[in-house]
Amino acid sequence: MERRFNLAYLILIDLKRHLFQVILGLAILGSALTTIVITDDTRSLTADLSKLEKHSDELDVEWRHLVLEDNALAEHSRVSDIARAKLGMIRPKPIDEKIISLP
Repeated sequence: MERRFNLAYLILIDLKRHLFQVILGLAILGSALTTIVITDDTRSLTADLSKLEKHSDELDVEWRHLVLEDNALAEHSRVSDIARAKLGMIRPKPIDEKIISLP
């Protein structure tokens, strides 16, 4: 007579006998999956950081242009030219100037 064993039962007994190796294998598998997830997150964050740094550089260049434009628009000669051309303003003659002194 040939004795038959249930395969699932034999596997379960073998796993119980080598429990430390099974736990160690599961820990290695968990560590590998964690490494994959963290690496993917790091790559995503690095790509986001790169985009944000590029946007920051673009904003910095735009700010510099605006500062230059502001300086150019605020020059005394330009303001004086606009006052004469658009508003018809002229510099008063010394005889027309009134000086007021405060007590």
